[in-house]
Amino acid sequence: MKRIGIVEGYYGKMLTFEDRKKILSSLSDNSLNFYMYAPKEDPFLRSHIDIDHTENWLREFDDFIAYSQKMNVDVGIGLAPIYKNKIEALKSKINNFSSRGVKFFSILFDDIEENFSFFEQIETYRVIKDEFPNLYFDFCPTVYAAELIDKDLAHQEYFKEFNDSFPKNEVFFWTGKKVISEKMDSSSQELLQDFSNTSIAIWDNYFTVDSCPKKFNLSFFEHLEYEFISSKDCYLVNLTGLPRTDSLIIDIFGSFYAQKETSYQEILLKHGVDERLIEQIDLFNPKVKVNLKKEDKDKIHKIMFTWFHPLKNEWYPYLHNLKNWE
Repeated sequence: MKRIGIVEGYYGKMLTFEDRKKILSSLSDNSLNFYMYAPKEDPFLRSHIDIDHTENWLREFDDFIAYSQKMNVDVGIGLAPIYKNKIEALKSKINNFSSRGVKFFSILFDDIEENFSFFEQIETYRVIKDEFPNLYFDFCPTVYAAELIDKDLAHQEYFKEFNDSFPKNEVFFWTGKKVISEKMDSSSQELLQDFSNTSIAIWDNYFTVDSCPKKFNLSFFEHLEYEFISSKDCYLVNLTGLPRTDSLIIDIFGSFYAQKETSYQEILLKHGVDERLIEQIDLFNPKVKVNLKKEDKDKIHKIMFTWFHPLKNEWYPYLHNLKNWE
């Protein structure tokens, strides 16, 4: 099946389950079908994978899964077994989530800074797949973007081992030429020519703000080639953790993917973006060089103090930075 949807997979703020259910509704409204739960700040998916979530959290998760089924959105879980001696804990975690209706699991080895070995990772992956033959698994390598290959010798060797030895029929995640790629097309995976296109799942970080950029990226998916996403069996957009912004991004994504006639401006207005800011919305497009004159900064200043909307509260730090852009 095609999995086209989103990842809750960033550092920083954790969403509430009410926020997550709103995301499910937005996905359903846009005929998008997948939600990966993989927040970096959930320790029970990563460094404390051997510890269970609380009973209260699990009750809320059960309700979240029930709601996802009503919305016809599949939920996947991203698990990061960063300690190799936690294989039994990993099995227990998968068993727990699968008993609650989860069928999709991503085994994530991204953002590991030391003591990583591709062959140890792939052995863990094989053991898990053999243990749960009726579940769906995919893999995220430690080197998940082209720019990471030349980080140091260890990363170069890792990528060579991955490229040579990762099973060609298995699915893995890739973020493109960069961790946050501003262009997504066939050239994004030119270093992966030994793999079939459908084996390369895309984890798109274009909109993420967890690296604290001076301005966040926002456009009508101008970074993404439509033919490229159409060719994919799995394309997931990483969100921001800003609930209203995320709802906006999903509406833009749904409109782009379905090739709806709804304009970018109409979507922005629907979500409460001030008309004066819509005139300057390309300030958030990374393809547009920011070169603000004093009168432009004055306009932003006025918008900041006369636009009253919950979305403005999420965007305030970025508007403030633009106002002071040098």
